[in-house]
Amino acid sequence: MKKIVSFLSAAAMIFSLAACSQADGSVISASTDLGQYGTERDAEYSADEVPLEIPESETEGTGNSNVLVAYFSWADNAILAEDVDAVSSPSVIPPGNVQQLAAWVQEETGGDIFAIRVTDPYPSDWDECLERANGERGEEARPELVENVANLDQYDTVFLGYPNWWYGVPMALLSFLEQNDLSGKQVYLFCSHGTGGLAGSVGQIAEAAPEAVISDNIFDCYEEEAAYSEESIKAWTDGLGYGSQTEAEEEDSKMSGKRISVQSGDAEVIYELNDSGAADALYEMLPLTAEAEDYSTNEKIFYPPEELACAETPLAPSDTGGGTLAYYEPWGNVVMFYDGFHENPSLYELGYAVSGAEQISRISGTITVEAVE
Repeated sequence: MKKIVSFLSAAAMIFSLAACSQADGSVISASTDLGQYGTERDAEYSADEVPLEIPESETEGTGNSNVLVAYFSWADNAILAEDVDAVSSPSVIPPGNVQQLAAWVQEETGGDIFAIRVTDPYPSDWDECLERANGERGEEARPELVENVANLDQYDTVFLGYPNWWYGVPMALLSFLEQNDLSGKQVYLFCSHGTGGLAGSVGQIAEAAPEAVISDNIFDCYEEEAAYSEESIKAWTDGLGYGSQTEAEEEDSKMSGKRISVQSGDAEVIYELNDSGAADALYEMLPLTAEAEDYSTNEKIFYPPEELACAETPLAPSDTGGGTLAYYEPWGNVVMFYDGFHENPSLYELGYAVSGAEQISRISGTITVEAVE
């Protein structure tokens, strides 16, 4: 019997587990500070912050029965011991990162959703869970699952979500792939992780499901960004053809029609600004000159003469390419991205390059920013 879990949108901050081993394959001690290794865990709540439990409901479908959203999350696979001190100890309170991402994917695609669950739940204590996950990986274990997907043949497309554990997938995900034949199905991956990124997870999935059609258009986000990734998920699923025309029209309506030119020597980039307070504030400062600076390996920045008020300004969603014009509020600088970036709760979207995006990386020194009539 297939258990299909439907979700309500989460209002609380959420986190889930994505632990990694060291690149040389050696084991990280459970007592090690794992932040530097890209470790991910569920939210730690104080006693007065624990959200009310929302009972799960079952449904046979949500209107788009050829799409399945299957995912593995620590939040669905651990039991909080009664004697755990909710103030001093890590606790597993759903929804976790991957569970929340899956809920957003389901919401956008209208597919059925399936939680991959093991018969022997993981410890709710972080160190103990880490130790078990490490042991399972070393033993090439295949944890027993509570159930598999019934009527799998009805699904043409599968969205598969997971955290990064030890530079790869949780071993329970391999159990799922080996017991549920995805041959011939279109598979889209989404992953929440620490600094380990996707690591070897995609290769593991491809090896376990060699006849599946696995897209290289993969959604991934850092653990601290998962709670802010709803718009990024929408953009991703829309790019895959699951967004509605109405939503696309709504996005178009957010553009103000105002365009600006950024010039540096013979390089020129034209941006169309969105209809936001920060974009309007920048437009009112034109024309202006500033000094463009390199920052990191994917952006150019400059400082406008005054700070931009970010009220009624959307966050800049994660992007795998370049062309986004944004404003980083803590430093007060305008950012011109020429490569991909991840969503940041302090990074606000101003617009997008409609011409000359390939020139952004060439911009340097004194620049002129003017309105385009």
